[in-house]
Amino acid sequence: MRKVFCIIVTYNGEKWIRECLSTINETQIQLEIVIVDNNSSDETVKIIQDEFPDVRLIASKKNLGFGGANNLGYNLAFENGAEFIYLLNQDTISYPESICNLIRIMDNDHVVGVASPMHLNDHGTRLDKKFEQYITAASCPNYISDLSLKKRRSYYEIGFVNAAAWLIKVEVVNELGGLFSSAFYHYGEDSNFLSRIRYHKKKCIIVPDVYIHHLREERGGKMSPEFEKRIISIKKVEIMMNINVSFKKSVSILYKYAGQQFFKGNIKSGLELLFYPILSMKRIKTFRSSYRSSKII
Repeated sequence: MRKVFCIIVTYNGEKWIRECLSTINETQIQLEIVIVDNNSSDETVKIIQDEFPDVRLIASKKNLGFGGANNLGYNLAFENGAEFIYLLNQDTISYPESICNLIRIMDNDHVVGVASPMHLNDHGTRLDKKFEQYITAASCPNYISDLSLKKRRSYYEIGFVNAAAWLIKVEVVNELGGLFSSAFYHYGEDSNFLSRIRYHKKKCIIVPDVYIHHLREERGGKMSPEFEKRIISIKKVEIMMNINVSFKKSVSILYKYAGQQFFKGNIKSGLELLFYPILSMKRIKTFRSSYRSSKII
């Protein structure tokens, strides 16, 4: 049987974690569920310990961020000889044999680096709003056309899908030199990982016949307040850490973004973007260089 480590990062997830764990049902693979808790202050850890004793729990004494916590889970998967990792958000509901069905798709195309199910809303009545925005004619070629003409394929390449439910081969992570870069604490690490798989000639796909529910409808499609406050800082790192674009071209893209901020009257944000590649040039180039090596930082 294929060995898979399902890695779930939790942080104050008491309202979701029971349903998240109880709906994972895989009978055709050897599955181990690992939870890395980022120092939750609610009952998340207690619920896991009391109600899900078969889950391997790592209760961190500090918040490692989404990337750092997933990296901890990945290291455990690697040390225990897992063939795949399945990154799953705490605010999700799964369907039986979802991971197994994703594996079947990956087995048929060895260029696939990341396979994701479709993200439904809370009640499964439509696609999750944010997920739906990822699907355009440019970012996900043929999907809209094929759906309209009722000739849907088994999977579609897509430019970006967030890491709420990613199946990844461990050998692909090794080829990339690691999972998530320490340049990103929370938000942006998934975009960076996908830019790295493209650099290594791999692709990200969505699988129309496999689903999860992403339970964020109550937020009205809005990102967390933390994200809204940090969006400029996250975006500047995303732009400059994309090794599919030269350093010079990345600076040009960043300065165009800075110009947009100045035009909107966001002077402070514009200046932050303007000075970032100048003041952090050495750091940026060090990270970019590591993404081309056998060990990222």
